[in-house]
Amino acid sequence: MTTTSDKKPLGLYIHIPFCYSKCAYCDFVSHPINDFDTHAAYIRKLVYELRTKKSMFADGGETAPLVDTVYIGGGTPSFIQSMFIMELLDAIYASYRVTDDAEITIEVNPGTVDDSKLRVYRSCGVNRLSIGAQSFRDEELAFLGRTHRPAAIRKCVFDARAVGFKDINLDLMFGIPGQELSGWEETLRGAVALEPTHISFYSLGIEQETPLYERYVNGDFEAMDEIADRVMYHTAKEYLAGHGLFQYEISNSAREGMKSRHNLKYWSMERYAGFGVSAHSYFGGRRFSNTENLADYLSAEDTVNMTNWEYENTPSDEMSEFIFLGLRLTTGIALSRFRGRFGADFWELYGKEAEKLINNGLLEHIDDRLRLTSLGLDLANIVFSEFV
Repeated sequence: MTTTSDKKPLGLYIHIPFCYSKCAYCDFVSHPINDFDTHAAYIRKLVYELRTKKSMFADGGETAPLVDTVYIGGGTPSFIQSMFIMELLDAIYASYRVTDDAEITIEVNPGTVDDSKLRVYRSCGVNRLSIGAQSFRDEELAFLGRTHRPAAIRKCVFDARAVGFKDINLDLMFGIPGQELSGWEETLRGAVALEPTHISFYSLGIEQETPLYERYVNGDFEAMDEIADRVMYHTAKEYLAGHGLFQYEISNSAREGMKSRHNLKYWSMERYAGFGVSAHSYFGGRRFSNTENLADYLSAEDTVNMTNWEYENTPSDEMSEFIFLGLRLTTGIALSRFRGRFGADFWELYGKEAEKLINNGLLEHIDDRLRLTSLGLDLANIVFSEFV
C-alpha cells in the first residue's frame, strides 16, 4: 500500500544503550557499562549499520534517503564520550541527505554533560536537547534511582543555553509513590522557571523485571492512587498551558512552533528508521526491530542478523494504527486524511465504535476531526482498544 507518508522525509532513531546506572523504574534496553572499548565497538557497529542500510530506506532512484529528523536516545547518550556522537553524526551526513532545517535531538541526563560536551554536540549539528529531569525534589529523585539532584538540572539548562541551545525539552514524572500534589506543583514550577520550549510529563509505570517492581511486590510502598494520579495529570496540563506550553499530545506540551517533529512522525504514521540494539523501524508498511541482546548485536556479521522481528502490516493494521496513534494528538485525526490515505470512509468502517465512544463522552466529532475529550485523554487506552 502506497501512502502520502511514503513520500515524506525519513526520521532516524539511534539507540545508545549505555548509562551510568540503571534507574529503579527503567525497563528500556540499557546497560550500566562504562567501558571505552565496548562503547567504541558499539559505535563502529552503529556506523556500519547506518551505512549498510541506507539503500533499504531510499526511495526508488535515490542514492541516499532524505532525512529531516534525527533522535539519539537511550540509555543515556550523554554518558559516552562526545567524540562518539560526532562520529555517529558524521556517518549520517555521509550516507543520508540531511535537510538544512533538520531537527537533531540528543537525550542527556543532568550530571553527565558539561559545557565541553555540549559545545561538541552543537558543533556537529545537534540543535535540540531532551533532558531527563524527572523531578525537582531530592527525595523523589532518590526514590527513582536518579543520580542527579535539582541543582544539576538547572546547571544543565544554563550550560546548554550558554553554548547556544534554544530548543530544550524537560522530561518530568508524576504519580511517584509518596508524592503529594504540592510536590508535583513544586516540580512544575521548577521546570517552568527554566523556560524550556517543551515539557514531557509521564505517569510513573511500575514495570515488571525492574527493581521498583520487586520493591512493590515486596510491599515496600503502595502505588499512587488512580484519582490522585489523574489530578496531577490535569494540574500539569493546566499549569503548563498557563505558562505558554500547550498540550499537543497525551503526555507532551510545547510552546508555539516547538513540538517534537521526530515524535510527531510516530503519532502521524510517517516513516522512520531505527539503528542500534532494540531499535524499531516503520517503513513501507512494514514494522521491524533489531535484537535486544547487546552481545548479539555486536557480534552480528551483517545487518540481516541484527533484525529479530518483522511484521508486514495488513490494510486493517494500517487503518487501526492510523486511528489510535493519531488520537494521541490533541488535534485528533482528520477524517479526510483517513479517506485520502486508505481510499475508504471512516464511518463505514468504524462508525459503530466511534458513535459509542462519542455517546460515552470519550470522543468528540468536530467538522472533519475526531479527537479525544478531556475524559477520553484520561481513559485513552479504553478508546484505543475499540480500534485494535
